[in-house]
Amino acid sequence: MTRARGPDASFRIPAALAPDGRLVVPASASRGTKYRCPECCGPVDLHAGAKKRRHFHHRAGACTAESIVHLTAKRLVVQAVSEWRAGGPRVVFVRGCAHEGCEAKTEQGIPAKVSAAAEERALPSGHVVDVALLARGLELPIAAIEIVHTHAVDAVKAFELGIPWVEAEAAQVCADAGGRVVVTRDRFVPWLCAEHAGSRGRALKATREERATAAALVRRLPFALTDYPGYRIEAAARCENGHDALVFGWEGKEPPWPRPPLVVAVASDEDWGFRSGDPKPRRLLAFRRAYASVCAICAGRVEARAKPTRRKE
Repeated sequence: MTRARGPDASFRIPAALAPDGRLVVPASASRGTKYRCPECCGPVDLHAGAKKRRHFHHRAGACTAESIVHLTAKRLVVQAVSEWRAGGPRVVFVRGCAHEGCEAKTEQGIPAKVSAAAEERALPSGHVVDVALLARGLELPIAAIEIVHTHAVDAVKAFELGIPWVEAEAAQVCADAGGRVVVTRDRFVPWLCAEHAGSRGRALKATREERATAAALVRRLPFALTDYPGYRIEAAARCENGHDALVFGWEGKEPPWPRPPLVVAVASDEDWGFRSGDPKPRRLLAFRRAYASVCAICAGRVEARAKPTRRKE
């Protein structure tokens, strides 16, 4: 349990302002230099003796350790991004692999399209983020970093931010001088470790090939899709005889009229049931209809795994 400190108590801080305005962590500080608090700009002391670990000591004042740590973490990230754009080391995010069941942690370099970072930036959603990553040439926020010290991002803000974002611990960000952000909550585009990175490429290739197949099939249709405004092309799949075929989708349970020639009603599988007094189960007649896409070549039914998506009205 940490003992609470009053506003007039002295305490350690993770970084201090050098005379040139840069934030400096204790490991990079030099003796004899006058350092200031990043929040109140009051003088702080560098302790760099042989017995204790190097640290900055904030003299008694109105500041609190909590507010300074949070503020310092934000400014260190902004400074690290600025130094990276000026030719310094690249800022990295330590993220978990998005592949199901994988617990690997890997580093992702900050995207090249990021031109700068800004603290306390308001978004179009109305929320203010701790650090906004800005797009090159546009100065628009394209992602955000939320710094956690005492309170995590609440559920409403997390839902409404409107851009990709991650959360990181303030103490960790300060310890790594803003150049390394260990993600504790990840709402960026999914990231894969080296072992599973190939699966993304295979999935993208398969998607491109499917789109190309679907486009070719649409061009060969004996009718115009615009004649059937209630339908959309969901995907390209294989019919039961192995031909490439289109999968049609529509809104609601029943397909609307007018109906494309390749959307037909088919009988459901026959059911098995019992009747009182029968010694064994007997086959009952199919009593349901289902609608499915069929092949333009052989009228064979498109494989069940590629059934149309039926959305609720």
